[in-house]
Amino acid sequence: MDLEVVVEGVQDVKVVDEIERQVRRVCKGAARSGQWSVTLSPSETRGQWDLGVRGPSRRHFVSFVERVGRLPELVTWQLQGYFGEMAQTTQPARSGHSEI
Repeated sequence: MDLEVVVEGVQDVKVVDEIERQVRRVCKGAARSGQWSVTLSPSETRGQWDLGVRGPSRRHFVSFVERVGRLPELVTWQLQGYFGEMAQTTQPARSGHSEI
């Protein structure tokens, strides 16, 4: 996975570094191929943040309200949820019979 991480509007270098570290960790675990981009930026709506994920064939966008210091945790949670949903929708159907 080729990954670009963009964090805008966060002045605390430690928070930016942690966001970038967590994004790379989660994306590495997702093991997706192609060019990916994760962007976190202040929303046009006061106090909100926008998180965008772009991949070769998918895009995901979410807005949320959170304090700057908690952004690494929330971005991690959002990405884990997104990649978890992707994994569920792209897995082949199971064949065979299930027993009750």
